[in-house]
Parts: sequence; structure tokens; C-alpha cells
Amino acid sequence: MKLDINTLVGQLAAERDIDPDKLIDAIAEAISSAARKQYKDRGVHTEIDPETGEVESWRIRMVVEEVEDPEVELTLEEAREIEPNAEIGGIIKLEALDNSALGRIAAQSARQVLFQRVREAERAVVFRNYSERVGEMINGIVKRIDRGAIIIELGDTEGIIPRNHQVRHERYTQGDRIRAVVVDVTMDASRPQVVMSRTDPKLLEKLLEMEVPEIYDGTVIIKLCVREPGERAKVAVTSKDRDVDPVGACVGLKGARVQAITRELKGEKIDIIPWNSDVVTFAQNALAPAKINRVAVREEPVQIVLRDENGDPLLDEAGEKVTQEGRETVLDVIVGSEQLSLAIGKRGQNVRLASRLLDCRIEIKSEDAVKDELASALATMLREMEGVAEDDELPDVEAASAQVVYDELIPLEELEALTERLRERLESHAIHTVQDILAKTPEELSSIPGIGPVTARKMLDMAQETLDEALAETAAAAAEEE
Repeated sequence: MKLDINTLVGQLAAERDIDPDKLIDAIAEAISSAARKQYKDRGVHTEIDPETGEVESWRIRMVVEEVEDPEVELTLEEAREIEPNAEIGGIIKLEALDNSALGRIAAQSARQVLFQRVREAERAVVFRNYSERVGEMINGIVKRIDRGAIIIELGDTEGIIPRNHQVRHERYTQGDRIRAVVVDVTMDASRPQVVMSRTDPKLLEKLLEMEVPEIYDGTVIIKLCVREPGERAKVAVTSKDRDVDPVGACVGLKGARVQAITRELKGEKIDIIPWNSDVVTFAQNALAPAKINRVAVREEPVQIVLRDENGDPLLDEAGEKVTQEGRETVLDVIVGSEQLSLAIGKRGQNVRLASRLLDCRIEIKSEDAVKDELASALATMLREMEGVAEDDELPDVEAASAQVVYDELIPLEELEALTERLRERLESHAIHTVQDILAKTPEELSSIPGIGPVTARKMLDMAQETLDEALAETAAAAAEEE
């Protein structure tokens, strides 16, 4: 049997972008499948010579020590009667088969096998292509919304934006164009699936690269990028050219470049800051727009939880987490009283992003608070020197707290026992502070999906305890001033 294999494979490989060798293997397997049906023998093997187009099929058997399936196996003794040099694990050709005698049913089977192998090869090509594009931004069209996940039509496959990779306030409908960054590629039963993200910092980096020519050509470099998706982002940039202002290049004339990115990210505010190798200077830049008076760097001992390759905590024999001694960098930042709220930001947003940029903990204090701490420490020292009993000087905190009103809004992040999932559910119902929780009844809280009556009560108790602690601290400070 002879085929014009070069023409067939060449055309199909060009149309489907498939490796020609894989196509030849697929055709050979299809013919083998047809021969198995025709001759009712599972031990059939086909070889195709790509140069000549010659197709040959044989009955074959595998050489084994003990035969379990006579249709595909034979013993070493039987094999050596046919091939003297046969070894265990080898393949013995018994007889050639006439492929020209293949019937209609066998041909249909061959066609099905061929189509299946071609589809598998196509999926493998798509999987490989998108695997190489992880971290890149791609465009697509919203195909449908499936159980909260956004399914994206990419042309040759489908992409998916899971809930955890969506920006909370963004809404899309079928037919909308969307940009997202590829974070992973998986293979399901039907086709490769491209996992995409609208929350990954890489998306912001790629948008900046697209809008700012200086970044695209490498003159301006993005050193670090952190986001709270949909809310705010900070990008640290530097320049290879001393004559090029990296911040000005990213912002553009009258803010045109950064505004275009803000529109793409549905209003997300973007702070472009100059990167600096000096941690103090970089901290001052990162906390902008607040004006910083002083920054002090120190280290504190911490217990670091050891993790395995998958990122899961290592456990000892007793089931406890394995830890080791470590050091944590802490920045003590001093600002004027009028700059304190600006440095912290809305719901602590500014200081959190700055902390992630610097990869260290930031503690912000006002000048007045520092003065009060120094005065308190001095008073304590003098009291000890003069032998005055400590109780004689302590203010009546409980009495004072009844007259103090705590005006500072306490963000939900202050509730350490509150899980990220619960915080997101509260914020989706316009509950952003401890005071917002206390303004609700247990019934109102438990009406939020995922929050039951018991959780609602615990949440209220936790919020009240946090507020009481803040009131007590404020009362103590007020009493000391009096």
C-alpha cells in the first residue's frame, strides 16, 4: 500500500499548525486501528515511510516471561523460534497484512482515530502556545458567565477568569471585550483552558508597557508593583537614562498615560513613585502623598513558619507548625498630626501598599503621639527616682472613658480573628469599619450570605471589644493631658 504522504501531511500540518511527525504517527495508528477491526487481532503495528509513502502493517507480539494475553504476547522460547536474537520486552513481527483489503467499517474506524489524534495534537499545540504566554496580557470577548466565573472566547480556545481573579466592582456582559493577564494554563477533557486574571499586578505592568514607550524600549524600568485591585496601586519605577524622568514618563502630559490605564482598570488609582535603593528614601516616596518627618529602621525577632514546596506549613510529630527564629525589618515612621490620616490612607490602604513595596512592617506615629510617649516615659522615670507609688499617679481610665468619644474609624483589618472571606462579604454590603458592624443588628448581619446567627453575634462581640479598647486608650491619653 502506497500513499502520497508528503502532500497529505504537508497540507494538514500547515492548516492545523501540527508537527508533521505527529501527523504521520496519527495516520499510522489510524491504519493500525482499521487493521485490528478487519483482522480481529489486537496485536497490529503499522509503519509509514515518509519518503516513499510505503505503508506496512504486521501482526506483532511482545516477548514476555509468562503469557497472560495470547493475542498480544508470546514466550521467549516461542519468540526465538521466529527471531533467534529475541529478548524479554522486545517486539516480534509475525506476518505482514494486506492493507488494501481493509473494509468500509475498518476505514470508518481509521477515520475516527485519525480525527481524534489530530484534535489531540491541536490541543497540545494550543496548550504549548499559551503556556509560553503566561504573564502576558491578551484580549478576548466575554462568552458567558458560568457560576460566577467569566468565560472568555480567545479564538482557538477558551479562557476563564475565576472569582478570585476578578475585581469586585467590575461587571461584564456577553459580548464585552476584556483584557487580562495569563496566570496559568490547564488541560480539560475537551480543550486547553487559559486561566486569566484582572487582579494580578502583571496586568498593570503590561498596561504601563503598552502606554509608555520608555518602558517598552527599556529606558524606564518597573522595579516593583503592588495592587489592591479596583482600589489603588503603587508602582516603583527607575530610569537608565539620567535625562529621563521615570515618573513623568509614566504619568504623561497632563496625566494622559496614567489616566488611560485608570480607565482600563475601572477607576483604580495609581501612584507612580521613584524607586530608591536607600530604604529610608524609598519609604518616604512609597508613603506619598503624605509628608514624612522621620524614618527609623530597626529589626525585631520573629518566629518564621517553615513551609514545604507547595507552600503548606510543615508540621511536627505533635501536629504543631514548625518554626524558626528570624528577624523582621520594622520602619518607625513619624509624621505631623495633620498628615497621619493621609499616611495611613483610606482603611489603611496607603500604609499596606507601602509595606508590600518595601517588604517590611511599617508603624506610623504622629509627632504628638511620640511626644506623649516621651513625656510618659520621663514621668515614669522621675516617679521611680522619687519613690512615688505608681497607683498614686494613674488616671481613672474607666471614669474618663465614659466622657470620651472615639472619632477615628477602625478598619476591619483590626479584627484579627475576622477571615478574609468574611471581610470580603462584609465589604460587599458596604460594611468597611468596626463602627459599621456595630451599627447593624444580629439579624441584619446574619442576612448576609455566608454569615449565620452565631457568626453574627461573635462578630458584634469582637467589634465591641475592639472599640472598647480604643476608647480606653483614648480616655487614658485624655486623662493624662488633664
